[in-house]
Amino acid sequence: MPVLADLLHALLLPLRIVLRLIHRLLYSPTWRTTYPVTRTLPEPVAPAARKGTWTLRTRTGESPLGPVKHTLNGNTGRQLWTFDPAAAPAAWEADALSHFRREYEAMAEVRHHSADEPLRLQALRETGGKRRAAKPLPKGAAEAEQVDASLRHGIGFYGSLQMEDGHWPGDYGGPMFLLPGLVIACYVTETELPAEHRAEMLRYLRNHQNEDGGTGLHIEGHSTMFGTSLNYVAARLLGMAADDPHCLRARAFMHGRGGAVNNTSWAKFWLALLGVYEWRGINPLPPEMWILPYWLIVHPGRFWCHCRMVYLPMSYLYGKRAACPPTPLTEALRKELYVEPYSEIAWEEQRNNCGPADMYVQHHPLQDLLWKVVAAAEPWIPAWLRRRALSWCADMILHEDGSTRHVDIGPVNKAINMVCCWYDDPHGEAFKAHLPRIFDYLWLAEDGMKMQGYNGSQAWDTAFAVQAIAASGLGEEAEVSPILRKAHEYLDASQALGLPGVAALEPERLFDCVNVILSYQNTAEHWGTGGWATYENTRGPAALELLNPSECFGDIVIDYSYCELTCACITALSHFHRRHPGHRTAEISTAIKLGAPWTRDTQLGAWFGVVGLASVGEREATSPHVAKALAFLRSKQLPDGGWGESYLSSSRKEYHHADASQAPPPHPLARAHSFPHRTTWHADASPATPSSACLPFLPLIPQPVVNTSWAMLALLAGTEGCDESMAGAAPVLARAAAFLMSMQEPTGDWPQQLISGVFNHNCMITYANYRNIFPLWALGQYRRRLRGEPLPNLDAVPTLKL
Repeated sequence: MPVLADLLHALLLPLRIVLRLIHRLLYSPTWRTTYPVTRTLPEPVAPAARKGTWTLRTRTGESPLGPVKHTLNGNTGRQLWTFDPAAAPAAWEADALSHFRREYEAMAEVRHHSADEPLRLQALRETGGKRRAAKPLPKGAAEAEQVDASLRHGIGFYGSLQMEDGHWPGDYGGPMFLLPGLVIACYVTETELPAEHRAEMLRYLRNHQNEDGGTGLHIEGHSTMFGTSLNYVAARLLGMAADDPHCLRARAFMHGRGGAVNNTSWAKFWLALLGVYEWRGINPLPPEMWILPYWLIVHPGRFWCHCRMVYLPMSYLYGKRAACPPTPLTEALRKELYVEPYSEIAWEEQRNNCGPADMYVQHHPLQDLLWKVVAAAEPWIPAWLRRRALSWCADMILHEDGSTRHVDIGPVNKAINMVCCWYDDPHGEAFKAHLPRIFDYLWLAEDGMKMQGYNGSQAWDTAFAVQAIAASGLGEEAEVSPILRKAHEYLDASQALGLPGVAALEPERLFDCVNVILSYQNTAEHWGTGGWATYENTRGPAALELLNPSECFGDIVIDYSYCELTCACITALSHFHRRHPGHRTAEISTAIKLGAPWTRDTQLGAWFGVVGLASVGEREATSPHVAKALAFLRSKQLPDGGWGESYLSSSRKEYHHADASQAPPPHPLARAHSFPHRTTWHADASPATPSSACLPFLPLIPQPVVNTSWAMLALLAGTEGCDESMAGAAPVLARAAAFLMSMQEPTGDWPQQLISGVFNHNCMITYANYRNIFPLWALGQYRRRLRGEPLPNLDAVPTLKL
């Protein structure tokens, strides 16, 4: 019988092989084609400026890859840049857009930040190319009149950028590793992006290559292997030729530093997924860690939400060893990215190989030992356990997708989740639902098309804008009140009322907000001492940061308490209590009692720190912490009245002034500080070739208007209500206000200067609306000071016992 069984097995073996091959052809996602099919695309040619028009739309569920099927609020606030090839722009608009693009390209190596010119041209388009001019002031007008006129002109301009649904759109880009992840995900899943989008993406990649051929972690950062290798790959996948000067310079940068093996773990993940790096060259990401008992302090469910939601799909794809099947392009990339022949690279030795330009956080020796142990143990994991872990991860990925309507918590896991769904079922609805949401993340400016840090910062910016405009005291005026009314309608529509347990009645909605704020304070049971974190209660101790594997980001493992967030919470609670003194008074008092001392210990002289303490009654005359903060700010004011701080303060954790070395050299076409360019572009004057008089360069001065506004707001709050303090601050504030007004353009806009946002200490992010919001806010509160009016919500709160 054993002999007969062996003979039967031998006879059936060829049949089994054939059947298995057929099964793989039909069901293996790496062999099947998907919708739509593309992996070989030529470099797209950008459409001529006069052929087709880009338009930003909102309240639409459309996209080039199908409609959005699920929304909570009728797509209110959704931002979608669309290209209409049949809509030829007016001559003045085409000339202006071409000029702004040429100007940016000419100065891209020294002026890294775009100015959202396409958005501003669209606003101008809607008025027929004409903008309301500022009302002239009589010669020798008093300071109060000048501030009033500046405010009205600024609010008028900013109101023209408001979308019809009430929100303010704006660039939320900055990081240079986001777009490559999306491009790789589209290539792996054979998802074809429209040619016009690909052309603008290539424009963006070209514009943000540094002088040394590399690309930074963010647009103002020094060149890194992370940024350079991923953006090189993205350029090639989008159709750029290997012998293009852009690619030649990037390859020279990489090869001069040992090739793409000297890289961060995130870069290695993306390269492995593309099939141009080996999975065994990555520190292990076993999916089994997700099914460990939650009581273990190292369970990944205890990590910061962005951290865990990125490493969740990473571990799923790692567990499957998912990789794009070889193509001629990936075979070429295997040769282009490395110094050594691909087949000769010792991949296991590259797991902790990260170059000095990328290394911001060193691995702790215990972490490296842990990865060695896990790597040695992984081959012994039973197949059934791996299948169970992968199934659990897949369920959580689908839950994240469904809960966020396939937007996901951020751009990194958005792209990775999309790939996970494709590997699970390339024809399934879970994957197809991802495709329209790609375009929620894409933003167009004169430097090209970028992937943003989220699908926008609409509610954030609109909430700030409302406070800024209301602070001026002009909110009841006929030209201003419609702006605030539209903004209120947007915020009202944006609250997630469709979720279970959220009440719809107005007072209860505020009560719910306060209840959530109170529940998120990090007390001792949440590894804290009174602060608030970014998204939720902290889930583990700070010692978990020893497991930070990213190399290039700081403080990513747990959700830490931050001064900015704590100040926002105690400010909101104190403001709320003024309106509703009977709601949870004891709990609010206790929360502020814990939050205020935490703020005193952590504030660094920033606007939000002073305002947070001022909201609970602390002033320069009564609080040594506020007094010290204001003294610090006064010491940093420059002779022209402004303040300017470099992003290096965040990454190096010490004050760095934005000195003159960060300002670009004068442009040969510049007209000194007159900013006439947007007033020359109108329907009645549309020169075919703008003259040099119409081509000024916006100087990147070392005193940004945003930093100056923040300092003003701190000084105003910290001295409010004390005659002696207000008198001492008056000359400082007068110089600052004069500086802000001098920087205002004839249109009412303010110039875009240095980048303003940061996350995880080391990566900067754009908040393009800050250039308008904070000058308006600072000048608005200063207007109240000049008129002898008290600043809102800074009076004492007698019923709170602090």
